[in-house]
Amino acid sequence: MSDRGSQLFETANGQISELQALLSTADQAVLRKPCAGREKLGDGTVAALAQGITDTYLRIADFAQGGTERGHVGAPAHGHADTAHAADASELVGRLAAGRHALSTLAQMADEQLDTVPPTGQARFCDGQRTLEQVLSAMLRHQSRQIDALREAVA
Repeated sequence: MSDRGSQLFETANGQISELQALLSTADQAVLRKPCAGREKLGDGTVAALAQGITDTYLRIADFAQGGTERGHVGAPAHGHADTAHAADASELVGRLAAGRHALSTLAQMADEQLDTVPPTGQARFCDGQRTLEQVLSAMLRHQSRQIDALREAVA
């Protein structure tokens, strides 16, 4: 266990809490609103972006646990691009809770794990030079930018 791993989890946890708060009050009209600059994500709606963000937290957790990231961070998971408009806010909030649980393993990571360098191409931010901690931080910064876009669309 390390303070660095705990900090990564706290960053993710804060993002998830913010996203859950945004979505907990969203109705279908809000979920159908377009997200400027995010048109390539599913159908370009708030729901599609929220679903992509939610799925990405699960991919980040899988990557952190030694898996390979499925798709690029920020990209909708395979098969969700066409169905994102059907997602409802309560389903997304529930999936975010699953993402939080999966990411809780970040807090258990040792400094030695965080200092390893994932192979080039294992995930979007893996260049053979960045440490696991740096890659995870980059993934979470990307998530933060996606949440900013979602917040703007919902406002």
